[in-house]
Parts: sequence; structure tokens; C-alpha cells
Amino acid sequence: MPRKTVQPPVFDKPRNRWRVTIPAGLHPEGKRVRSWHLTREAARDYVAGIVSGPEPSAIIPPKLAMKADEARLILEPFGLDLVGAAKMLASVFEALGNSGTPLDAARAWRLTHEERSASKTFSAATDLFMLTREGLREDTLRGYRHHLKNVFAPLHDRTLSDITSTEIDTILAHRPPSMRKAVQVTLGTFWRWCASPPRQWCKPALVDALEPVRISRETEIHTLAPEAVKALLRAAESTGPGCSIGFAVAIFGGVRLRELSRVTWSAISETHIEIGASIAKRHSRRLVPICRTLKAWIDTYRGEAQPDDPIVGPNWVNTSRMARRRAGWDVSTQPPLKNAPTVTRGGWPQNCMRHTCASILVANGRPLDDLVFQFGHSGGSALLKQHYLGQLTKKDARAILGIGPNGSEISLLT
Repeated sequence: MPRKTVQPPVFDKPRNRWRVTIPAGLHPEGKRVRSWHLTREAARDYVAGIVSGPEPSAIIPPKLAMKADEARLILEPFGLDLVGAAKMLASVFEALGNSGTPLDAARAWRLTHEERSASKTFSAATDLFMLTREGLREDTLRGYRHHLKNVFAPLHDRTLSDITSTEIDTILAHRPPSMRKAVQVTLGTFWRWCASPPRQWCKPALVDALEPVRISRETEIHTLAPEAVKALLRAAESTGPGCSIGFAVAIFGGVRLRELSRVTWSAISETHIEIGASIAKRHSRRLVPICRTLKAWIDTYRGEAQPDDPIVGPNWVNTSRMARRRAGWDVSTQPPLKNAPTVTRGGWPQNCMRHTCASILVANGRPLDDLVFQFGHSGGSALLKQHYLGQLTKKDARAILGIGPNGSEISLLT
């Protein structure tokens, strides 16, 4: 069979141009092309640019022709010819460099594709995850919802297996250390749940790669001076009996504000307050001794409360805010407090009443080991010593313990 060649340029009178026809077998794209040029030289240059390179063999050995025909049959179902397949394979090798074979690349892509197909979007996984958390406390659920639905809103439409640690870091980078730490804890719980069988929607390595957040503990301890405690308790009394009991238990018993809303009168005996595992922040039961001062406040404001009644009364979150605002702290209330006094004490220091209680007991010589069970500190007596030793003088501690209900003073003489 004669070898295909490009015919010399032909002058096309109607168009006043030189015509060139390139056979499909000689064109790089495997298609027949016809073009027109102003001059014969331009037409010849065009032909040279198309067909330049090594001349094809005039004679193809029969064995090579059979192999070419066999290759054609293999490639036809994929819409490829020999030249197209060769070009594609060359591009693949160029992209791979020395990192593997095309088969390795295809298998890796297939594995990734299967993982992506089996994965879920961040939003869909969040909804399923929240259904498994229904037995948790409401404030814990509220934190999960806020972190997963609000903080990570930019990732809601993303497939879990496609998300990178860089994207997570970008979302968390501008947040304060304490907030970032809380969000990372939530993300870790959620992500490992998604990565565990039978789900396996993602790899746990992403959250493991996030840098741990380290928070300095030196500025976390805030105690209240006797004058501030007195102002706070008087403001609580003007707010209501439940608020008075709540703040007294917080200051003289060291119970957290959030825990107070779940404590009922059935947990209060003559000698102690039981903080059950379902109430405690650390899910560990502890007993809070009732000192003379706390007993005076309990006896004054218990009234006709029934065993199943919460000790702080209804709407504890807002009433506690109202008392703090009346005492001069910059705390918002809903609705805004009418005739609120001028803010004189700045922002409310977190856990300051609990820290004050522990500092009072340490200043009065209470053994640190005795306080571990009462306060539920996982760090033991060493952490209590680091946090509370020297925070209050014995004089200030006794002054606070002397603050009684209705403007009275508690005698500390035995």
C-alpha cells in the first residue's frame, strides 16, 4: 500500500488562495484538514510545520501490523486510537515522574474515589452525630451544636474525606486559645466518631495532626474581696430567695453556677450537699460540707420548698445575671435591667465564687487532701496548692465567712 503524502499546494482561483490538504493519517490529531494561504511559501511552511519529524516507515513488518491491529481493538471501547493512547500515556508518565507507574496511580485514584463515595458531607454527618448524643446534658449539647453548626459552617457542604487540617487551622486560627481548645475537643469527639466502624467516613489522622492548644493557668484564678462578696450577696437577696441560696452555695460551698441549676432540695442534708455524677461537670459524685455560714443562708431562704424543687428557682441563668449586674459587674441581662447601677467592677471573672470558696478554706487551714473530694479537682492536692495557696489572707477569709443573710453577721467563735 503506497505511503500517504501531502500533495503540493494548489492555487484556488475562486478564493485567490493556495490550498493545502493534509490527510488524516499525517495530521497529529488524526483528522483530515484543508487550509488556504495567501502565498505558496506560506502554504509550504504550514505543511512543513505539520509533517515535520521522522518519516514513517515505508514498510510495516507483518508482526508489528498484527500487534497494532490488536492494540486498536483493545483501545476502541475507550474511544482511543494508537496515537491518542500513546500521547495520553506519555502525559501520564510525565506527570508521575519517578513516583510510580500508571497502574499505581489508577489504583490510588480508585481507592480515593471509593472513600469519597462512601463518605458524607460535614452537615449530614453532624446531624447523625447529634442523634447519638441525646442523653447528654443540655449545656453539653448546646456546645456541640454551636461548634459543629456555627463554627464549622464553611465546611458544611464539603465531603469529610476531602477536608484537610489546613482548612481546620484556618477556621480556628483567629479564635482565643480557650475557645479554640473547646472547639478542638468537640471536633475530636465528632471526627473520631465519624472515622470509627461501621461509618469510616474519614481518617482520624486529621484531628490527631492539629497542634494542641496550651493555655497558661496563671491568670485563671480570680477571688473576690470581702466587700465584693457582700455586695454580691446583697444584690442576690434583692433578686429573690432562689438567687440568694444559689450565690451562698457557690461562695460558701464552691459549687459551679451551671451545676446549681440541676441541684434540688433533696440533695441537701443537715451536714452536706450531694453533687451527683449526673450534675457534676466531671461526671464524678462529690459531697460539699455545709459550714455554719452556709447553713444560716439555707435556713433563711429555704421557705416551703419541696424536695424536688431546684434550689435556685426558675430562670436561674438570667436571675444570676441580674444579681451580678446589680452588684456592679458588666453582665448583660434579658430584658435589660431597669435602673441598673453604673458598672464599677468590670467583666465577671469566670468561676470566681468557686475560687473564692477554695481560697477561704485553704486560708483557714483546711487540709488540701480534704478539699480534693469536695471540689472534684482531677489534679489532686498539688493543683489545689498551686491555685489557691495565698490567694486570700486569713483575715479576709474570716471576713467573708462572717457575712450572713439580711445584713447579719455570723459569729465564727466555736
